[in-house]
Amino acid sequence: MSEREFQLRQAIGEDLPAILELWDFMMRDHEVFDRHIRLADGADAAYRAYLGYHLRNEESRLVVADAPEHEPRVVGFCLMTINRNLPMFLPPQYGYLSDLAVAEDFRRRGVGQALLDDVRSWLAERGITSIQLQVYTRNTPAAEFWRTMGFESFYDRMWLDID
Repeated sequence: MSEREFQLRQAIGEDLPAILELWDFMMRDHEVFDRHIRLADGADAAYRAYLGYHLRNEESRLVVADAPEHEPRVVGFCLMTINRNLPMFLPPQYGYLSDLAVAEDFRRRGVGQALLDDVRSWLAERGITSIQLQVYTRNTPAAEFWRTMGFESFYDRMWLDID
């Protein structure tokens, strides 16, 4: 193992409970800071099915950060997919970073950067030259992390309640 306290590897089915726990914590945190984010009944089961689909899909990469000396346990994960752009736009395909979460006690230790580096390499091997992601406006720590990683905003998605 390297000098890091964690190692990266492709996720397997047995990782799903740990990934779901990280995802659930991330989403519960999101619900606190933005009224637009509300999880439906059965959200965990739906996300588990979503992850299962991506575990089998060749155009998806689900990678985990494993800290074997700390239980062992999964301390972070990233889900990247290859998406097709609308036919009137270039590039024809791009990477879509669906989710990246790191356990609170492993933040600011290089886990997020390592997960991003892994999926960037995976995309580059497939000739994909750009990544898109969505970050919630009120999630200031995440927005700062993504800017630090070199991302920049390129459009705003807006919301209107019509009741």
